Amino acid sequence: MRCFVACWPDDTTRKRLDQVAQGALGRTPGARRVRAENLHLTLAFIGELPQLKGREAADALRDVAVEPFDWRIDHTGRFERAHVLWAGGPPEPRLEQLAERVRDQLHALQIRFDTKRFAAHVTLLRDLPSGRPAGPADAVEAVEAFVWPVRSALLLVSERDAQGATRYRPLDP
Repeated sequence: MRCFVACWPDDTTRKRLDQVAQGALGRTPGARRVRAENLHLTLAFIGELPQLKGREAADALRDVAVEPFDWRIDHTGRFERAHVLWAGGPPEPRLEQLAERVRDQLHALQIRFDTKRFAAHVTLLRDLPSGRPAGPADAVEAVEAFVWPVRSALLLVSERDAQGATRYRPLDP
């Protein structure tokens, strides 16, 4: 199974993220929008994981303490090398602490994951065209602020549906 640990938005947050993605798509010809049902905030990317180990991880992640908080999203930005547009907000220490606790749990379970520095963002568009207009590489664009109520971290599985489209779903322990 191809897995990662993420925060999964509630319906209201998912709709708002999708609206931001739709608006950005209109200004970014050639880009591909992330399907609304796949929008998420990755805390740790794992990659391939045997099913039994995945169920163990899903169960253990339910024990990761999450004191509910709201993550404020108020801008979009680009990762030029990855050709993606993302949504994010000001630094949120509780989100960074959650990512750290998740990663500690994965270490304890001896599950390997991508250890690059956590960067809180939600990918909205992929395959952005190259040749960005002149300006700072990390330029951001403000969006009407909204909050994401963060309540848990889940192990998600990436699957292909019958039409070949990628679909993410939480793995039940």
